[in-house]
Amino acid sequence: MLYDLQLKIGIPILIVCGVAYLYLAATTHPEPPQDGWFQATVIDSPRPVLVKFTADWCGPCQALDGELDRLESQSDINLRIVRVNVDQRPELARHYGVSSIPRMLIFKDGQVVGDRVGGLDYDSLVGWVRSEVP
Repeated sequence: MLYDLQLKIGIPILIVCGVAYLYLAATTHPEPPQDGWFQATVIDSPRPVLVKFTADWCGPCQALDGELDRLESQSDINLRIVRVNVDQRPELARHYGVSSIPRMLIFKDGQVVGDRVGGLDYDSLVGWVRSEVP
């Protein structure tokens, strides 16, 4: 009798846990979106890339552009900077979990190695980049 009770309770619990595991496995590591530009520009880049997720209507995003341009012109920092408009490429924003902008991700060898949300002054930006891409 106890064995029957264990089966009646245990099997549904195993099924629920299995479904939950499959759901989490599918949503935790989703396939990257099919975006040839992003693949070629960021993922396959031989040098590190800072990706700024932005939008035309975002004031703090626009304010950060000058600091990023200044950073990119530094000869001792081997970093490419690209901007991704979340309104034009929402699938990339979703894939990387962008819920606030500006958001910056640093990619090295196709992997995210740094992540920041919000604006930074120039010195903080340089410090962050150097800590992520020595």
